[in-house]
Amino acid sequence: MPNKELDLMTRKKISRQLAKRYRKASKKEKSQILNEFCALTGYNRSYASFLLRNAGKTITV
Repeated sequence: MPNKELDLMTRKKISRQLAKRYRKASKKEKSQILNEFCALTGYNRSYASFLLRNAGKTITV
């Protein structure tokens, strides 16, 4: 469950900023960024990695 103190817009801003670092990072750095993002937002680790991988991309179903 996401942290109640962060609203949706704040979480989106954080994910956009971290996504830039995440894409350029090594595997070890990605793990650290992911841990930081999960602790900050309260997101599940797999959902958080999905968000960071796909931030800014258009997803069609």
